[in-house]
Amino acid sequence: MTETFKHGYALLIGVGESAYPKLSLPVTVKDTQLLYAALTDTELCAYPNNEEHIRILNDEKATREGILNGLTWLKEKADADPAATVLVYYSGHGWLEDSKQRYYLLQHDIDPFDVPSSALSADDFTKALRQIQSERLLVILDRTYALTE
Repeated sequence: MTETFKHGYALLIGVGESAYPKLSLPVTVKDTQLLYAALTDTELCAYPNNEEHIRILNDEKATREGILNGLTWLKEKADADPAATVLVYYSGHGWLEDSKQRYYLLQHDIDPFDVPSSALSADDFTKALRQIQSERLLVILDRTYALTE
């Protein structure tokens, strides 16, 4: 039997259902479920199968606040475990504000009529990631462009 990888922590985000239905992307939930299965498979990654090591934010849980809280949770895990390997996976829509060259991740609670004020900016996302002082950090952004300015 394979030993569990006790130093692995992951935040899996799938913005499948959007509060604004035109932005819903149901396949993202399946993506997080498949990645979770791979992470917890004892023949592959062998992460412990619990919320102390893997958190999933799908649909209505994938809010701006939920994502930022999840990144804070990962920071705390990495602070407590010097050998931490951290994975952040985001599957959903993204948006580029051409006039200001700013990029955003479109979470569940997006206001499509005021994206810059309601979406998770790449700047805020990056700032939160930089707080995670882990031995290894892997960030995967599986996104598509949903809106045009």
